[in-house]
Amino acid sequence: MRKIYNESQFLELSKYSREIIESTREIISILNENYGEDREVDNDLGGYILIAENIVDIEVLKQDKLQGLVPEYTDVIECSEGVNWTSSLFLLSSDFSILVVTTEELSKFLLE
Repeated sequence: MRKIYNESQFLELSKYSREIIESTREIISILNENYGEDREVDNDLGGYILIAENIVDIEVLKQDKLQGLVPEYTDVIECSEGVNWTSSLFLLSSDFSILVVTTEELSKFLLE
């Protein structure tokens, strides 16, 4: 599982498709603009993006931070490489959210 909350972390995302990188960059830009680039991501307002790469990541999320939560929305990220991904926004409070990005296949487990 990858936790993304700062522009400098995009170098770590080179293995992901261009569409995933662009989508996450847009969200991080919005969070940084509204809550600051230097925020303490776990203690301050705003939130972050989690890229769930496997079923274990999904299970950990569902048993921990996302327990009992339903996403506000889920969008499909259509990727040119053929495997579509989704982004699901979970509000933990009025000013703190986690956006979970995962494959369309794994999102079925996330949303059940």
